Amino acid sequence: MMLNTPRRPGVVTLVTAAIAQSADLVQTEFRLARAEIAEKLAALRVGLAMMAVGAIFLIVALGMLLQALVSVLIAGGMSPPAAILLVAGGAAVVGLVLFLMGQKRLDPEELVPDRTLTSLSRDGRMMKETVT
Repeated sequence: MMLNTPRRPGVVTLVTAAIAQSADLVQTEFRLARAEIAEKLAALRVGLAMMAVGAIFLIVALGMLLQALVSVLIAGGMSPPAAILLVAGGAAVVGLVLFLMGQKRLDPEELVPDRTLTSLSRDGRMMKETVT
């Protein structure tokens, strides 16, 4: 009588399964890359929006502060040129701070899909170990 022993898969079956799993893994990695790139593009849009808001603040601040504060400073005894320089300098500082905050969000290092690259590297090592 012959005992029913489970059959072990052959080499061809194992290689075929490894290739199928690798293809699934690559597809999953591409989906992850697309999702991460979409996330980075959203961060890019936020950075650009902050820069635009900073530019708007520069324009509004210059207009309003030059009209209101210059007249207050002149009424307080400051010379007109000094009052204009003081007010314009303050508006420029506020606008520059907002602009630089937005620019920092556009740093190329912030836009690199780190999780995807790490995952691809790990998967590549795993595939090498599986094949060898």
